[in-house]
Amino acid sequence: MPFLCMSRNQDNLSCLNSNLIPNWRITIKLLAIGVIVMGFVHIAATFSPMIAGKLAPLSEGMQRACIYFSLMCGAMLILGGSIVHTLCGKAKEHTFLRTPLLLTYSMLVVDGILAVCFMPHNPCAWVIFVLSLLLLVVPKYK
Repeated sequence: MPFLCMSRNQDNLSCLNSNLIPNWRITIKLLAIGVIVMGFVHIAATFSPMIAGKLAPLSEGMQRACIYFSLMCGAMLILGGSIVHTLCGKAKEHTFLRTPLLLTYSMLVVDGILAVCFMPHNPCAWVIFVLSLLLLVVPKYK
């Protein structure tokens, strides 16, 4: 088990410090996977109003615009989560990656905030908001 101290000679503080590095990477990767999953959920949810006929009152142009915006929002979540998952932990070695990662975190937080603003009664919006906010905060406490 890589996250437990195997040596009895280590004190608890050094054991704790040695375990922090893998844990924050795993936390960020799990949060990124959560964002990716929410992106796929968003894309799948795009088609439920079409099947239920809820877009019928809209003109054909508005229907296409709503479908496009919904699909692109889901794709943005998938892409942002994939970027974070892929580049997590590499920014320490390659400092030029810090800016793109910060921009990706910021983009996801803006998406989460807007999701809650426009859909306050949608639990998926709150999940996206919390996941993206945690993605912005967790790297600061590594």
